[in-house]
Amino acid sequence: MKSGTSASLPEVRADDSRGRHTTTHRELFVLPHGGLLIDRPGMRELGVWGEEEGVGQVFADILALAEGCRFTDCEHRSEPGCAVRGAVAAGTLPQARVDSFEKLRREQAHQARQVDAVARREQKRRERSNTLLGWEAGRSKRRGRD
Repeated sequence: MKSGTSASLPEVRADDSRGRHTTTHRELFVLPHGGLLIDRPGMRELGVWGEEEGVGQVFADILALAEGCRFTDCEHRSEPGCAVRGAVAAGTLPQARVDSFEKLRREQAHQARQVDAVARREQKRRERSNTLLGWEAGRSKRRGRD
């Protein structure tokens, strides 16, 4: 925290340079450059819950570029004819923005699997199938059959 805030901060231990978790109430701090910081007991992480249209508004430029991809199911990784990768290569779209977009999509997919039982079963089936394929490949390799 910055000096001058109203939060009381405990001392840092000298032996391991760590502090203690001492939050006993929730508080919202307004940061100097317009950001907000939430301090709440027990909060370990924030997640995205069902804000798909918000993602579309924030990343409208990427979604507009994605309409120009050769394949409708383009994941913007290594597919030929990807307009998003083309924009990154041309320097008109920063790679960091694409990384943020992909990370947010992964978080949304993970959240959907947590809520939807069918999606959770499908993910488990895919993971099990990949594990079995890995075992088979390992067995074949050990037996000398590449």
